[in-house]
Amino acid sequence: MRAIIVPAENNIWNNFHTHTFRCNHAEGDIQDFAIRASKLGMNKIGFSEHAYLPGDENPFHLSFAAVSEYTEACREADEKYGNVKVFCGVECDYDPSDEGFFKEFYLDQMGMDYIVGSVHELKGGHDVMDCFSNRHFGLKELQIYTKLYVKLIESRLFTFCAHPDLFGRPIEIGENPAGWDANAESAAKEIIEAAKANNAVLEMNVSGVWKAVTKGYPAIIYPRREFWEIASDYDIPVILNTDAHSLERLDAHVDYGMKLIEEFGLRRVEIQR
Repeated sequence: MRAIIVPAENNIWNNFHTHTFRCNHAEGDIQDFAIRASKLGMNKIGFSEHAYLPGDENPFHLSFAAVSEYTEACREADEKYGNVKVFCGVECDYDPSDEGFFKEFYLDQMGMDYIVGSVHELKGGHDVMDCFSNRHFGLKELQIYTKLYVKLIESRLFTFCAHPDLFGRPIEIGENPAGWDANAESAAKEIIEAAKANNAVLEMNVSGVWKAVTKGYPAIIYPRREFWEIASDYDIPVILNTDAHSLERLDAHVDYGMKLIEEFGLRRVEIQR
């Protein structure tokens, strides 16, 4: 049965954006994370490996052969660790042409609990710009990102929409490191209004705090305070995740996100079967 969104419990936080060794840029396996989650007082954990696509050669995405093994490993852990419910999902790099595949393969055929929508790459003309690189993120790229992210929301396909405020990160270190201006504010409003109109859940992703701390960036990459302050005017459901790529990062900087949620009075939700 596909998972649903419910209000989060006030005294419990659970993570639904978790990666394992299968994505080739993370560490740890499902059972390791489940044990760690139990020690942290969590009663649920959700896995969201980067989704396989036909013809996709991205080494950071699941291979076709790994999808079934990954799904089965989640199911086995869910049965083994009764005090922590294990949810199986994938994080999908959004392209409108892939909507049918995401639904038919991952939800219908594989029976996954949930799927996450995200935008990691921009396809503008012949250029492909990795949103996580240190290349310049100008107005053209911002407009492409915003348009694509709004389409992601309007598809109503995804259980939640990952790191929507990614565009506000300080792309060029040393050049306007704050990375927020009137164009960013306009993009934020467009994304948030689309979420409101489509009853979408937006993710507050605190892995940007970890990146700022460990990589020495002059500003927190995301979550962006400016974005979530705007969201507070729209009563958008928000899911708080760490985007964990190792056991140590499972609960890293959750307190930062909780403080933002409390400060702006955001409505925190989570996933349930």
